[in-house]
This record gives sequence, C-alpha cells and structure tokens, in this order.
Amino acid sequence: MSYPGGGGGQWQPQNNPYGQQPQQGGYPQQGGYPQQPQQPGGHPQTGPQGFPQQGYPQTGPQGFPQQGFDQQPYGYAPMGGQPPKKKRTGLVITAVVAVLLLVGGAVTFFALKKSDPAANAGQDTPAVAAKNLIDQLGSGDVVGIMASLAPAEAALSKDYMDSMTKEMKRLEILKPDADPNKLSGVEFKSENIKFDEAKAEKINDHLTINKLVEGKITVTSDISKVPLTDKLMDAIGDKVSLTKSETKTWDITAEVQKRGAPIGIATIKVKDKWYPSAFYTIANVALEKEKLKWPQQGFAPQGAGSAQDAAKQLVTAALDGDLKTVISLLPPDEAGVLQDLGPLLLEQAGKVGPTGAKLNALETDVKDVTGGKQVTVKKLSVTVEGDTVSITRDGDCYAAEVPGQGSQKLCADEIAQLLQQQGGGKIPAQAVEIIGRVAASVMKTGVGVVSTEVGGKWYVSPVRSYYELALTLFRGFEPKDVDALIALIKK
Repeated sequence: MSYPGGGGGQWQPQNNPYGQQPQQGGYPQQGGYPQQPQQPGGHPQTGPQGFPQQGYPQTGPQGFPQQGFDQQPYGYAPMGGQPPKKKRTGLVITAVVAVLLLVGGAVTFFALKKSDPAANAGQDTPAVAAKNLIDQLGSGDVVGIMASLAPAEAALSKDYMDSMTKEMKRLEILKPDADPNKLSGVEFKSENIKFDEAKAEKINDHLTINKLVEGKITVTSDISKVPLTDKLMDAIGDKVSLTKSETKTWDITAEVQKRGAPIGIATIKVKDKWYPSAFYTIANVALEKEKLKWPQQGFAPQGAGSAQDAAKQLVTAALDGDLKTVISLLPPDEAGVLQDLGPLLLEQAGKVGPTGAKLNALETDVKDVTGGKQVTVKKLSVTVEGDTVSITRDGDCYAAEVPGQGSQKLCADEIAQLLQQQGGGKIPAQAVEIIGRVAASVMKTGVGVVSTEVGGKWYVSPVRSYYELALTLFRGFEPKDVDALIALIKK
C-alpha cells in the first residue's frame, strides 16, 4: 500500500499483496467500529452478517486508514472454499443486530427533555409501563413518548439529538432558534388501546412481553412544522408540497386478528422500575417471526477496568472468534438485549473459529465525548500468516508498514490531491473539495470507539460509537456544502 508523501510513491488501487477483495467489514475499521454490510455503524460483527472470520489486512483503495480485516458475510465462501449452507434464521440475527441502530434513524425529529429523561417515567409494573407508552401516544406528546423509554435508550436519543441539532444549526439546515426539546413534525394519536394482561409473558426477572390486542394508532407527519431554514424550505418546496401533511393509521385489532396473536411490547426492569424498551420490542418481533424463544438465561456483562482496556479486549475477542466475550463487553444498559439473547446468537452462529490474526500492539488516545470516552487508534500492529501490518497515527497523518512495501504515509492535507490523482479528472472539483475536507477532518479528529462506564466497569458502546462517527463526519462539512446540495436539488 503506497500513499503520496513519505517516499512511498503513488498509491495504486491494485496494490493489495493479499488479493483485491471488496470490503465486508472487520474490526476496527475506518470509524473504529465494526460495520455491517448495508448497515452503517452498529455493534461488533455478530451473527450471519459477519462473525469474526478468517481474513486479510485491507490494503487496497477501500479507504485509508484501514484498520481491520476483510471478512466474508455469512452465506459466502471463504477464499477458495465452498459456500456454507445458509441458515433459515438469518433474519433474526440481522434484525437483532439492527436493534442497536434503531435510535439513529428514529430520533431525527424527536427530542427529550434536558433533564434526566427517565427521572419520572418508570412504573411499578410491566403492564403500567407498557400502557404509559401508549397513553403518551394518545396525548400526542412526542417528548413524553421518548422519555417513557428505558433510561439508556432515552439518554441515547437525547444526547445524539442535542449534538446533531447543534451541527444542523451550524450548517444552516435548522433555524438558529430551533429548540431540540420541541423538534417534531410528527404527531401521534391512539384510540381504544387494550392489553391482555393475563397473557403477558414473563421472560425473566427483568423482561416481560406485554400483549397488545386492540386499538388504533394514527401518525401524522408535517414537514412544514420542522424548523428548517428558509433556503432549505424553498429548495424542498420545489419538489414537495409543504402544505400537505400525511396521515397513516394502524388498526391493531385487525392486525392481531390477521396474525392470530397479540403484538408484543417489551418492558424491562431497571433498578426497581419498569420501562418500555424499543430495543427489546424489535428483538421480540424478530424472534416471533423466526419462531424462536428467548433464552432462559443470558450472558453476564464483563466490563473492563478502563475505556482503553474495554476496546482492546473487544478487539482481541473479535480476532479470536470469541463472540461470547464480544457480547459481554457491550454496555449492559444499552446492549442488554444482545446479552439476554447471547446463548441463542451463539447457537445460530454455529462454531466460530479464530481469524488467524494476532494483535501485537494497540495503543490508543482517549478523550471525553458525550456519554463516555472515545478511544482512538494511535498504533495498531497485527500479524496474519506470518506477515505483520502496522498503522500509526501521528497528529493528522497515518503511516502504514506493509510487508514488501516499507513505510508509507498519508496526511490530511493530501486527501484532495489523492482524490484528484485517483479520479483522473473525472471527479468534479467541488466534490473533490468537499470529500477531501470531510476526510481530512476525520483524520485530524481520529476515529475509534466510545466506551461507557456502567456500575464501575467500562464497556464498548456500539450506538454511541456510530453516533460519534456520524457527528465527526458532519463536523467536516461547511454551510457552503449545503448550499451546493441545494443547488443540485433545484436543477
């Protein structure tokens, strides 16, 4: 792998000593976090979408710095091998993994109170907690809806929304006076909601699936109520009617009759109070669809002594193919759903062997971010089949040591030049400028994972890691880039 600067010569797209392959994920990657195919961010590769498998260092043009290993998604053959038999339960694993991405797409126009989102939302019983969520729907109180969720889910939404609102104001997407506590554009209404308390399913001492059997829920969206800037509203107005709201009604009674079973709303116990959980509810839907049951007992969380140790232990476990340890190193408040599902995930995965890669060194920098500490890679050294690949970060420059190629270096201010060289003049100058600026911003900031502290132990947070990467990318943009996008919309 060669990069401009550092005497390494021109970076050639074909320059992969292990054979050019499409990127399929790995840990850690650009972003410091395992990626799911077709799902940005997420938790460490689990289930059929990519358990740690035999792979090779990425040294091609898929993105620098590449700090991971090419991995084959479940259902594809390893190099030179035959495709393994596909499992019927692929959907459940994919859906359970996707649970951890739910908040990212759901809270764009939702917000929570600036006070503790769960300060007075907990209920004494699972049934009351589930009913409280629906009551909030009926009141149309979006703030109350989100605040009624489990504390960790509510906090994730609030933290991300506050940060993203700040960035969207800076980019002149939202008006300067936009209040993250009032952003909406969506209204809810519920009618004749009824739970069958006698059929509530107690999974364990902290998880109950309540059975929703009757009622209607109506959702109305109105983009004109979102505090977008005038220039953005003008651009959208050319394509979308801003005076037209959209309404959709879900008839729960009819749906229950159609499927022949109630709709499960999961509630979880946190300390001595019960809360509805979006993560557990979606996981339960996936299990029902695949006709699978919740394990009677899950995995116990296994935290580390520091943010850095949590990240290092997770990398080591991923390379060793130790899925149990990977899941146990996720926060029990944010990722408790995966720990409760742990035995089932291992069963569906089948036997998972080590990747064959050995972690020689992992040095990191640590900085405070909202909700935890971000651990960014300073030096990474991995040996695969006798070859050692090392990547070192120095300021806003990355240096790579690759067998047979020596030391190569890439700095943030060289990104635009690299794009021009590789694009051969086919990439528009404006696009080169924007991509180069965003990539340079990421390199200057550094990428990594976010660790959070729960009960005196440190864990790697998948959702917060994804959020922080998304925010890092946003911070690389400037208002003029939005203007350029608006110009394209109007064409």
